[in-house]
Amino acid sequence: MGPKPKAISRDSFWFQIATVGLSLALCFAVIFIFWVQPDEFAAILVLPRWLWIGPGLVLALLGWTHKRKLISTTAIILWLLYGVFFVQELRTVVRWRSGVAAEGAGLRLITLNCNGGNESAAAEVKAFHPDLVFFEESPLRPVVRKMATNLLGADAKSFCSSDVSLLARGKVTPVAVENQESAPFIHAKVKFSSGFVTDVIVLRLQPYNIRADLWSPECWRNQAAIRRRQREQFEWIRRELDKIPPNEPILLGGDFNLPAGDKLFGILKPRVRETFREAGHGWGDTLDDNIPVLRIDQIWCDEHFRVVSSEAHQTVNSDHRMVICNLSIVGSGEAESREKTDVPLSKK
Repeated sequence: MGPKPKAISRDSFWFQIATVGLSLALCFAVIFIFWVQPDEFAAILVLPRWLWIGPGLVLALLGWTHKRKLISTTAIILWLLYGVFFVQELRTVVRWRSGVAAEGAGLRLITLNCNGGNESAAAEVKAFHPDLVFFEESPLRPVVRKMATNLLGADAKSFCSSDVSLLARGKVTPVAVENQESAPFIHAKVKFSSGFVTDVIVLRLQPYNIRADLWSPECWRNQAAIRRRQREQFEWIRRELDKIPPNEPILLGGDFNLPAGDKLFGILKPRVRETFREAGHGWGDTLDDNIPVLRIDQIWCDEHFRVVSSEAHQTVNSDHRMVICNLSIVGSGEAESREKTDVPLSKK
């Protein structure tokens, strides 16, 4: 018998080139994909951005040697920089919670996907005493109308489509939108007892699919088609925002069915901005409720509001976490201010 082939050692130059080279190649690939975000890579864009850090660091550490540690160190630093610039969860987890009190009139908003119209899920918002509630995969219209006063109080009103609903402590006046029956959102004006009026848009965009069969060309085509449809819906919402005069406040939110940080959100800017990115605390991902890995449920506002706090709160009856956001109205001197700064621990 001939001599046995030598086992490849971790100290081998070629082993280091293979492992660290793969780590660097993966890092540059995901940086390119999440920086450019082409529709053709939608199958990757819907996956959590932090998902790639673990394999990348493992490969870099496997190639670590005392003799040739520079290349491994370079790969590790690149992955850390990728996490800092591309993974939003890392920023909000370490963000210091200021606890600053709301200035002027306080508004508490909640958005929640009700898991196929689950009434028990919808009822969970009551414990947090919101002023506005956005439901996606909403219970049926008659159910929402019946629940409104129980959840928000005697002065509560509602406005519903077949998929989303708006509940508010005040007068709700529907606003007609183009192709109302097929629109992925509803638009209304809400007038509170203080006299403050704001435009409100509640939405649920085209759902995407997280698929593991990335080897399938059909998977990539399907995900790209969904993303193009989402782009059309974002443009639809932008046109609706353009109809609102600049001096009128805007609140917008719901289930975007798109991970936070996607470039499609830029279509909504600069008219509105995302509240959790500005003042969110903790782990803000909302899907799935038990092990949240994506932040697809969001609340946005315009310059008429200051974001006091925003948090994702675990639910019991939904597969999504609810987003609880506290806002103050800029320039409001209302005496009967309701300062709501501690969520979700301080239920009013």
